[in-house]
Amino acid sequence: MAKLLALSVCFCFLVLGASSVTFRQQGEENECQFQRLNAQRPDNRIESEGGYIETWNPNNQEFQCAGVALSRFVLRRNALRRPFYSNAPQEIFIYQGSGYFGLIFPGCPGTFEEPIQGSEQFQSQRPLDTHQKVHSFREGDLIAVPHGVAFWIYNDQDTDVVAISVLHTNSLHNQLDQFPRRFNLAGKQEQEFLRYQQEQENEGGNVFSGFSTEFLLHGFQVNEDIVKNLRGENESEEQGAIVTVKRGLSILVPAERRQSYQQPGNFNNGIEETICTASVKMNIGKSTSADIYNPQAGSVRTVNELDLPILNRLGLSAEYGSIHRDAMFVPHYNMNANSIIYALHGGAHVQVVDCNGNRVFDEELQEGQSLVVPQNFAVAAKSQSEHFLYVAFKTNSRASISNLAGKNSYMWNLPEDVVANSYGLQYEQARQLKNNNPFTFLVPPQDSQMIRNVA
Repeated sequence: MAKLLALSVCFCFLVLGASSVTFRQQGEENECQFQRLNAQRPDNRIESEGGYIETWNPNNQEFQCAGVALSRFVLRRNALRRPFYSNAPQEIFIYQGSGYFGLIFPGCPGTFEEPIQGSEQFQSQRPLDTHQKVHSFREGDLIAVPHGVAFWIYNDQDTDVVAISVLHTNSLHNQLDQFPRRFNLAGKQEQEFLRYQQEQENEGGNVFSGFSTEFLLHGFQVNEDIVKNLRGENESEEQGAIVTVKRGLSILVPAERRQSYQQPGNFNNGIEETICTASVKMNIGKSTSADIYNPQAGSVRTVNELDLPILNRLGLSAEYGSIHRDAMFVPHYNMNANSIIYALHGGAHVQVVDCNGNRVFDEELQEGQSLVVPQNFAVAAKSQSEHFLYVAFKTNSRASISNLAGKNSYMWNLPEDVVANSYGLQYEQARQLKNNNPFTFLVPPQDSQMIRNVA
């Protein structure tokens, strides 16, 4: 009987994993008990030749509770962030800039071909470079990067690329511990998170650095000079994770603006269709149509697995918001996800309340700061700037919120009699509490007359 019960429990966890719902291992239940939440700024910067990477300490209790690691990177003109893969799925939000990126899905065919550099004299029979799809990106894009998939990104414009990345380290896809790891595939560079593990030495090698010359010679069938470069032996650590491409990358046009070349053969086996050709980005920035819009208050745009199906594999979703000065988003809570809010521009007065009714955060969230709002903690915010811009990463591919105030909220949908008796109100007062706010999520600023009437 005990064995049957254990099997039933294991089966339940498998079902949860299949639907992208994560769970926390035993022994970690105290990580989400807070007397106070804190707005966080990055505490480490790693300079590179072509830009820099900033990180937040993943050992921080709030990040441990949410099961995430946060970083920010900047690419200057002609800067290439060299290929790497991670032990956990991630979302990358492009706050500024444009360029190209690539994801290398193992087992998928290279379906794009272009002339190899230096072969122009052989116009009729020039060799071709075959590779997987190259994507363009622009401001406001959210990029989905699955666990274990190699990723690179490049800036071909004068404007710096500024991006914020969240790693979902508590995902069921991460079979290591919850510490974030970047497996660099080129160069000699400092591991962006390894400094937070005191017992580890950050030697700055890439994956190939650890293999012997003999193995690499045999595996790649090249000469020793090439192997030295592969292992990062011929460069300094100053080049780092982000290098400057002196003459620019030889990508002529983005893949979306060119005719692709499909390799001959039948790839209709169900795998390439769902993985190899999956959409990996979606624009949620201010230029796109909003899910929630109020001309006096602002707008909110969300993306989940229904909009971008690959998010189902990552167990993540996101929200982008723009709130006008003195407007607010109503008290609400995330029903099935932790939320990591990053202030992109401006500031907002944010309040967060725990299950005991304690206000665990009551401060201004300023530009460049992040705030973890644990699942079911109630949160509200009022903009202190002309435009408060934020992005919120959520640890569920179909994150849901429950509004506590406003149209179609918890309060709106309670029977008037229940409201009156639950809060000790007269019926007219209960009716006002239910119906006075006609707005769904974003509430415009109150004018002075309204404030006097409320007082």
